[in-house]
Amino acid sequence: MRVIKLSEAEGQVRMEFAGCNMKCPYCVHIHQPFTEVSLETALEFASSSSMKTVYLGGAEPTLQKELLPLLEGLHAAGKQVLLKSNGMKPDVIEQALPFIHGLVLEIKAPLDDVEGIMELTGMSGERTVKYIDLLEKSLDIAKQKWLRVWVRVIPEYVNKETIRRILQTVEGADEMMLYQFMSKTDFDRPFLGHEEPTPSWEELEELGKIALEKVQNVILLGEKGRKVLEK
Repeated sequence: MRVIKLSEAEGQVRMEFAGCNMKCPYCVHIHQPFTEVSLETALEFASSSSMKTVYLGGAEPTLQKELLPLLEGLHAAGKQVLLKSNGMKPDVIEQALPFIHGLVLEIKAPLDDVEGIMELTGMSGERTVKYIDLLEKSLDIAKQKWLRVWVRVIPEYVNKETIRRILQTVEGADEMMLYQFMSKTDFDRPFLGHEEPTPSWEELEELGKIALEKVQNVILLGEKGRKVLEK
């Protein structure tokens, strides 16, 4: 498996995988070095940890050929697995369901904004339309488990108007995380001239309040840390 990093952080084992089927211009993961790690090594790392939760993220975990054996092994070891994905492989997500606690699916913009999603993913129009269809299928599948919707808030694409359109798609999700763009310098690359955290924390809070209309729990993540909003 192509692994960027294995670590223990934020109270969980974290496995960050390399490789992605998108070319998002602000993404750091597609530029990070990786090493080949065997299935056995990854399982041993997680199993030896006292932390119960294992988070699989990075670029795109569903591209790893040994993902399902990894999930089976983690499940057998009694771990609670969270799988993050861009949603382009609903077939893999469906196969993963018996072995995971929940999913984290990223939504980049309203799904009716084909042009915006093209800009955010670096994909062609044809590929973007196909991606939107696949993501909608993944969302339906993911709602069978615990689901967090993860949104990178880039103001040109996610704002008070567009978030309401996003919420129409994700109603039924358990949680939404709104991440303030450029608030982690090791997580984002400058995009559209943004080199500082944006939008403001106050604007992020306003988006969070709107999200609470459709989602039970909302987490804000950014320059002021982490804040949980609940109904």
